[in-house]
Amino acid sequence: MRYSALNDLRVIDLTHFIAGPYATKLLADMGADVIKVEPPWGEGGRKLGPNRNGDAHDELSDRGGLFAFLNLNKRAITLNLKHDRGRELLARLLGGADLLVENFAPGTLASFGLAPEELIAKFPKLSVISISNFGQDGPERGGALNDLVLFARGGWTFPVGERDRAPLTPPGSLAQYVGAVYGAIGALQAIAARDAGLGRGQHVDISLLEATVATMIYETVSFQYSGIVRGREGKRFAVGPFMIVTLKCKDGYAGLHCVTDKQFEGLCDLMGRSELLADSRFRTALDRYTNNDALLKIVEEFFIDRDRKWLYGEGRRRAIPLVPIPSVAEVMDWEQTRARNYFETIDDPVLGKIRVPGTPLRLTSHRAENSRPAPRLGEHNQEILAANLGLSRAEIDALKQSGTI
Repeated sequence: MRYSALNDLRVIDLTHFIAGPYATKLLADMGADVIKVEPPWGEGGRKLGPNRNGDAHDELSDRGGLFAFLNLNKRAITLNLKHDRGRELLARLLGGADLLVENFAPGTLASFGLAPEELIAKFPKLSVISISNFGQDGPERGGALNDLVLFARGGWTFPVGERDRAPLTPPGSLAQYVGAVYGAIGALQAIAARDAGLGRGQHVDISLLEATVATMIYETVSFQYSGIVRGREGKRFAVGPFMIVTLKCKDGYAGLHCVTDKQFEGLCDLMGRSELLADSRFRTALDRYTNNDALLKIVEEFFIDRDRKWLYGEGRRRAIPLVPIPSVAEVMDWEQTRARNYFETIDDPVLGKIRVPGTPLRLTSHRAENSRPAPRLGEHNQEILAANLGLSRAEIDALKQSGTI
């Protein structure tokens, strides 16, 4: 068990791919008993890479690296919800659960005869957390979605890139992870409300698109006040009187945040250019904003011949937000993450030893133990169906023969 903070919580996990599994992983990291329920052929996320032997999926493997991370600390069973018996067994599991987390398309649970409102009526202490693309209602409730759609519709794509070129889509699936965090928060809110006096569970509706838009606070608020739509500024982030900018260095790139007068004084000292403080083009914040291009050229000429580590140290000494832009290899080897033992090594039964991000959650009252590897497909069928539902070995064998598990 990781943290015991949620060790009294049982979660039935009907999720797949990224957003849903990460939400339930966060709960498992805090000690909840998360039972992952998959179809007998496995959820689609098991086929996602990366894999040991390249990007191609190994058909003999039941997981890639992403699945191995997203499903740490969970138990797993298989149930075919297209079978009456499978739905019956799921309902029995829900009778002893606090949370059901799902990220099917809206209406899918109802099509199985498991509509959230009916489940909550039958199991009053149960809350259902639904994570969907656009939410449970609205004209696009059933619309398809991927990372490109999330970034574009959520507003992240439009301001990214060079001013005179097409917008760029941010890499990775960050928007889905943001939605997952809201899913976990919603789950904890539902439990808190139930135990604080509401006395029953509820249906929590999480929209991945809305979670994405929720992170665009500067853009949405500034548009309301100024009517200005922030456009693409390339290496410059168009906010503040001077610059938040990416700069080429001798050995890579660094990020510089220089907005206040004090930061500008520190930057001039770092560059050995104290005369710039008296330059009429740069004397005030407004002057620096107006003459941004001229000042940026001076800064670029200085940075291009210096290495990132030296710049970082000199910036810290002068309290200037100046940071190397690291590769993932450098992130994983950064002295700060090493000092806090943030990355942990998992001995996965299929992938071998892999380093994965640990939990960012650190409680003074509960210490994290080593994570358990992601479960094999149906690994805990016998354990859960026998111990939790009282099925005999013969009954479990019959379920397997019928394709129910």
